[in-house]
Amino acid sequence: MRPQVLLAALAIFVVLAAALPVIHGQGATPSASLCCNNCGTCTRSIPPRCTCMDASPSGCNPACKTCDKSTIAGRDSFQCKDRVANFCQRSCTKAT
Repeated sequence: MRPQVLLAALAIFVVLAAALPVIHGQGATPSASLCCNNCGTCTRSIPPRCTCMDASPSGCNPACKTCDKSTIAGRDSFQCKDRVANFCQRSCTKAT
């Protein structure tokens, strides 16, 4: 097999492998698994990068990079402060 053909086949394989997560809507970052019920502020970029106002007593999603802890009325609450592309696109609770 000629080296040029092998190199072209390898290049096509790399491009397809990199595009696979995007095709399935998973994205390339762990933050893609984040969801939000109460959307905060978003940038005007495309896609918008948003924060989420959801607070949880049990901690942040494992994909969250910046988890802030606060105490309100004697109870601990955790909120993800990441600004993530399309953060508010997916709700955490199922529609009934």
